[in-house]
Amino acid sequence: MKVLTLVGPTGVGKTEVGFLLAKRNNLEIISADSRQIYQYMDIGTAKPSPALRREVKFHLLDLIPPNQIFNAQEFAVRAWAIMERLNSEGKRFIIVGGSGLYIRAVFSPLTPFPKINPEWRERLNGKELSLLYEELKMIDPVSAARIHPHDRQRIVRALEVYYSTKRPISSFLKEEKEPKTRFQGFYIGLTLPRPILYQRLEERFDKMVKEGFVEEVKRLLSLGFNENLYAFNALGYKEMMRYCKGEITLEEAVRIGKAKTKEYAKRQLTWFRKEDVYWIENLDPMKTVTEIEKIFPLSPEL
Repeated sequence: MKVLTLVGPTGVGKTEVGFLLAKRNNLEIISADSRQIYQYMDIGTAKPSPALRREVKFHLLDLIPPNQIFNAQEFAVRAWAIMERLNSEGKRFIIVGGSGLYIRAVFSPLTPFPKINPEWRERLNGKELSLLYEELKMIDPVSAARIHPHDRQRIVRALEVYYSTKRPISSFLKEEKEPKTRFQGFYIGLTLPRPILYQRLEERFDKMVKEGFVEEVKRLLSLGFNENLYAFNALGYKEMMRYCKGEITLEEAVRIGKAKTKEYAKRQLTWFRKEDVYWIENLDPMKTVTEIEKIFPLSPEL
């Protein structure tokens, strides 16, 4: 069964286009965002607003608190269950999101890793990135060769697998994998000219600050969540926490946050350009919706 899967970089307009598609075609949306799964993290992760969520059903948002561990395999299992249920109920759905590994896990089998000791992630997150990468080069040179030295998330993941299992993560990836789902993703990617995308990202970051991003971060800290939690690697949170601690000015936090957001958008584009994606320039969301409907018919009778 083919599933329309709307992908692309952060800030390109996936939520708006997905919402318009769902509204016009009576669809439900399965969100594929590795940070919107966390509770209490609404503004900084650009979650769909309560108003949008009242009009269209969104799945896989607000699943766990920030101090819990979640990964692509767990996401895939939950997504499969939702897709099977909706399909059995005769309800139609699309997937919308920019977390490439989560989306790949839904449609392609991932190697099942043994249970990871959560203490390792906490220890590793407290170390400098350069030291972590040197550590990875020593214990798993195969993984180090394919992971970028600045990709903290994947470096920590590789190290925590090694220290929890005494096996390099590359050895698991070589093992034979069996298909686990009958669903197939039909990827449509949204894109924008780079200057327009970057301008939108800057404007969105400013808007998040005005809407209470700082207050959201202060609340998370007041609830007792440790600033080194993996969840807070989400764009902008580390910088806002540093501002709340008085380490940097708000202007500096915003500047760094915007720069990291642009870097992340570039990485997302690189990821999705390795997939089989039909790209649409999203300058006009309604025109984009119309074009998508021509490419992937969504009418119930089809």
